[in-house]
Amino acid sequence: MLESLSIENFAIIDRVSIDFSSGMTVLSGETGAGKSIIIDALGILCGGRGSTEFIRTGEQRLLVEGLFTFNTVPEGLLIAFQQFGLDVDQESALTEGLIIRREIHASGKNLIRINGQLANVTLLKDIGSYLVDIHGQNEHQALLDNQQHLNLLDQYATKKLEPVKKRYQTAYETYRELRQAWLKAQRTETEQAQRVSFLEFQIAEIEEAELVLAEDEQLEKLSIKLQGAQKIASNIASINQLFSDSDTSLLTQTDQIMRLLIEIQSYDEIYPELLKRLESTYYDLQEIAHQVAASELNLETDDQSIDEIESRLSQLGQLKRKYNMSIEEILIYFDEISEEVYQIKHREQYLDDLAKRLVLAYEEAKALADQLHAIRQENATALIGQIEAELVDLYMENSRFDVQFKQKMKDNAFVDINEQLINQQTIVSLDETGYDQVEFFVATNVGESLKPLVKVASGGELSRFMLALKAVFGQAELAKVMVFDEIDTGVSGRVAQAIAEKIHQISLRHQVLCITHLAQVAAIAENQLYISKAVTGERTSTRVESLNLDDRSEVIAQMMSGKVLTQTSLQLAKELLQDYQSNR
Repeated sequence: MLESLSIENFAIIDRVSIDFSSGMTVLSGETGAGKSIIIDALGILCGGRGSTEFIRTGEQRLLVEGLFTFNTVPEGLLIAFQQFGLDVDQESALTEGLIIRREIHASGKNLIRINGQLANVTLLKDIGSYLVDIHGQNEHQALLDNQQHLNLLDQYATKKLEPVKKRYQTAYETYRELRQAWLKAQRTETEQAQRVSFLEFQIAEIEEAELVLAEDEQLEKLSIKLQGAQKIASNIASINQLFSDSDTSLLTQTDQIMRLLIEIQSYDEIYPELLKRLESTYYDLQEIAHQVAASELNLETDDQSIDEIESRLSQLGQLKRKYNMSIEEILIYFDEISEEVYQIKHREQYLDDLAKRLVLAYEEAKALADQLHAIRQENATALIGQIEAELVDLYMENSRFDVQFKQKMKDNAFVDINEQLINQQTIVSLDETGYDQVEFFVATNVGESLKPLVKVASGGELSRFMLALKAVFGQAELAKVMVFDEIDTGVSGRVAQAIAEKIHQISLRHQVLCITHLAQVAAIAENQLYISKAVTGERTSTRVESLNLDDRSEVIAQMMSGKVLTQTSLQLAKELLQDYQSNR
């Protein structure tokens, strides 16, 4: 659950810290006070799009920080941390929770930390799906997009579907690669001949180069070493010259100085001391000269080998520039084009073998797709029953819900491979999900036929359909924060009460945050936060306060009657609160 949320310099919010409780919490207040801003801040904390436009006017950065705690840590959450390299394990997540902190600076810098460790937006999006589920009015588009209906059904059927889906996706990938290889092999004879000629030229060129993996790196190191050896040899020769290979060498001149000091050492006590120090230096110089001379014998300089190395490096450099590849990539490319030439030259045999492998891969993938289809149909039947039961609670008892299937278009390219190899039953097109196309159909009134959901439901009906889906899916999900941002817009009366009760039902399994303008929804919640704004020093700021029962009565009464608070509305609000609270 979300234990706390701190927001700084986000839109009109200067600084707000909110502590949350389990169960259902309502955020209420006047339009424009900042209720949705709080949800937006929670959204970017869980991987939503961040923008410098969110930064409060005159400030240099915004900050959002939240603490999430767990009774059970989702396995996918731990896998995401492990793959990213964060040091977060199950024990620490259970005992310490997750502290997520996100800063967005005016300069564009985006800083994310999870339990003090640096992270990125990609990881934040991955883990956000395990922490928070935000549903606003714009999310009705998921219901209006029939391309999303298969995803919603698969989400419902995850437990049974996932093991088969993983096996299918492996089989499908094998089929997809073989199909691409087969389509690639269908070039015309002229194209094939031109292709072979070109590839054979490249093969000969690469073979002639006799490439060795990492050869260029080794030669560059050897070149530097040999070039250094030349410099060392030149300098050592000069040092030997200065030390002892001339009449004016360093050792000769030092010896002469020592002789002169010996002649005058009896005249002043300073000279014997200088002579002693010079003798020590002389012996040191002799030792250095000896070691330098000895090192010259160990040098290996070979001007011819340097020339050969530089020539080879030049050849390799030209080849790398021509192919725009590294040596390793050129060697991989060589294997690929050699295989391609072999395939072209042995085309009939290759195509026959490829077709057989492709048919087997298709049949394996198709068999697993059949299993996916069967699981989906079975779960669709269960989903229909549960959704219709939820709709009854939401005063849509005359509505019917259906999940309809159709297969993707026939794969004509596959049929043309080799008619004799293929069982002439309907050959369907496969993709990453199988061959199912799924669409939700509804009839909202008695006597109406089922029609696509996208063509039938009104705004209020879509809210109830989505709420029914959330209620059904929430039964199988691990606890998370469920956010409803004005999902109750466009409803009133007993429908509003039904929506309130359904949201509260969801809060028995999940922590719920709900923005609402409906008294029924506000009254049923265990907790209520009031969001207001105030102007101080020509600046507008958002304030958040937790309401007690008396305060809630007044706020809920204002929801009923508007700005003018009447005794009648106040009494109704108190009765509504008392009724909901006493029934727990």
